[in-house]
Amino acid sequence: MFNVDQLWKSRFSQYIKDTRRYLRYMFNDHLVIVMIFLLSGLALAYQNWLDIVPPDFPYPWLMGAVLAILMTRGSIHTFLKDPDLVFLLPLEEKLKPYIKKSFLYSIVLESYFLLLVFGVSVPLFFTLTDATFQTLLAILLLLLGMKSWNLWMTWLVNFYTDKKVRLTDWWIRLALNFGLLYLVFSEASLLFIGLIIVVMLLLLAYFQKASQKMNWKWDLLIENETKRMQLFYRVANLFVDVPGLKEKVKRRRWLDFILGFTPYAREKSFHYLYLRTFLRSGDYFGLYLRLLIIGCVLLLTLPVGYATYLVPVLVLYLTGFQLIPMWRHHYNKLWLSIYPVQEEHRVHAFTKMISLILISQTVILAILLAFVATWMEVAIILGGGMFFSYIYVQGVVKRKIASIK
Repeated sequence: MFNVDQLWKSRFSQYIKDTRRYLRYMFNDHLVIVMIFLLSGLALAYQNWLDIVPPDFPYPWLMGAVLAILMTRGSIHTFLKDPDLVFLLPLEEKLKPYIKKSFLYSIVLESYFLLLVFGVSVPLFFTLTDATFQTLLAILLLLLGMKSWNLWMTWLVNFYTDKKVRLTDWWIRLALNFGLLYLVFSEASLLFIGLIIVVMLLLLAYFQKASQKMNWKWDLLIENETKRMQLFYRVANLFVDVPGLKEKVKRRRWLDFILGFTPYAREKSFHYLYLRTFLRSGDYFGLYLRLLIIGCVLLLTLPVGYATYLVPVLVLYLTGFQLIPMWRHHYNKLWLSIYPVQEEHRVHAFTKMISLILISQTVILAILLAFVATWMEVAIILGGGMFFSYIYVQGVVKRKIASIK
């Protein structure tokens, strides 16, 4: 006999088992140490910045925008799989308790990250306002309610096959979330705050009634769940091989000019292979860009000081560390073993590419730093970054790939 509660428990247990297995590799000793230094440096810089923050700092705009995006994104974790389209489709009516459990779990998980971000801004909130603990508690309850509303709205809109409906819903929710949060953080009149809440409830009631006559869009639900897990697997693959990962290849024609710097020669075969892998395969290039953007934002926002020297080192370390798995990216391709190229050429090609990647990050960060720091500080960052890149590649990267071999 079909037991919906047992089904959810088994799916949830399997999900926890899979994620825990990879999280153990992701949060290794090296990353934990780096994160401790990073968070300590950022906390110190944040504390110093609070002492000089101007009274007219646009806190309502900033937190309204950041929290609105976090509110709007996300959906219910259904744990559905491809075979469910065949085996669970006839049991759709009996799966309502299953969705309720998934909804409650999603609220807990999504709200955790939301409240974590808001918690970081609480010292700034108390610095700029005369808010009390009761006000803070009321805002926390409002954030939980808004996140629950967004998750359930996302579920209801998934009953529609038209992508335009889902896209329109996303933008409407983003606008409502931002408007409500901006009014709350601006300490606006309760009348305007209540008006937006009424609009949100009416919107929920409309979609709740309209979706009652619709069936689940199983293809869409399974696709969304697959995308969510593939995103997690891509991150985990930066630390350990993930058998369940479906690799994505992006053309990125606009980066073809970079390949022109590699000559067509036999000893340059692996130079060309690893460079093309970095530019097109997996999420390596995206990782490079994200860390570079984070580093640029931190350099521009943090006051010039110790953090100025710490940020580039952390960006270079995280980039180099998370690009090391590219060494085994082609290990399942047997035809590479017939390349008439010696193994030392392969090692040289890989380490040279990592060096150039780290040096390019150093140069970009140094150029950006020139707008907010002295030339002496820029020179220290430029020279120190290149020295760190050389030491890291020769000491860490070579040792890592030797252990992989």
